[in-house]
Amino acid sequence: MKTRAAVAVEAGKPLEIQELELGAPRTGQVLVKFHYAGLCHSDVHVQHGQIDARLPMVMGHEGAGVVEEVGPGVRGIAVGDHIVASFIPSCGRCHWCATGQQAICDLGATILEGCLPDGSFPNTGPLGTYGAMCMVGSFSQYGVLDQSSAIRIEPDIPLDKAA
Repeated sequence: MKTRAAVAVEAGKPLEIQELELGAPRTGQVLVKFHYAGLCHSDVHVQHGQIDARLPMVMGHEGAGVVEEVGPGVRGIAVGDHIVASFIPSCGRCHWCATGQQAICDLGATILEGCLPDGSFPNTGPLGTYGAMCMVGSFSQYGVLDQSSAIRIEPDIPLDKAA
């Protein structure tokens, strides 16, 4: 499917709006339609080259939206669920999660590469594969997230506040 996204192509340059191809969710992944995204200074640091990240990258790691599709093996999240994106995934099973240190979950090792925990890059475009900031990429109409980065919220919580 097609999605439009704000992309950091080169450090120190403005973000570019590009049309990208977004793959379908794979095992353990969900397709989200983002309704709102927050701008964090971490995004600005990557754009300015003050944080070294693999580019090109769909920016944004704070966002909220609605699940449009789920891949095989997804648990606890269904089509139509409202979610907030977690920029640090939490598997709940690794040593760090099991000892109360979810902020350093093993799944977060590639947040500046922008690939999902299985190593896949769902976004492709004119420059090849595109990463997603902190595996989220909320400056896009749609994104594919690992289920560990999609936190289900109650539907009465306004998505603009959740983001």
